[in-house]
Amino acid sequence: MSAPVSPAAANSPEPEEVRSRSLLRPAILLLLREQESHGYELMGRLAELGVEVPPTTGGLYRSLRTMADEGLVTSYWSTPERGPARRVYSITESGEQQLEGSMPALASLLRTVRGMLNRYRSGA
Repeated sequence: MSAPVSPAAANSPEPEEVRSRSLLRPAILLLLREQESHGYELMGRLAELGVEVPPTTGGLYRSLRTMADEGLVTSYWSTPERGPARRVYSITESGEQQLEGSMPALASLLRTVRGMLNRYRSGA
């Protein structure tokens, strides 16, 4: 989610953009639980989920490298018959545990957002 809006920005006619970067790590873990993937494929799958993807592949690969350093994902080089070698990522047991642990916070966020939207729509 984005930072709080300053008083000057609150008077701006442009809507505040809500960001989903905090969802990037659990989304990556969820997608890798479904199937192992290489980075470019992950970018497309993240976009399908509606998760804000880093503007460059470098940002995604930095996240994957950090997650690998933390033991949440692992990777290997795949050498297809055609095309370049690709690093393929998969979730580890620690990644599964972190994904499981993030679900209560995501469920709470969902309840909060639903409540806000319902209240907004009802005009309360």
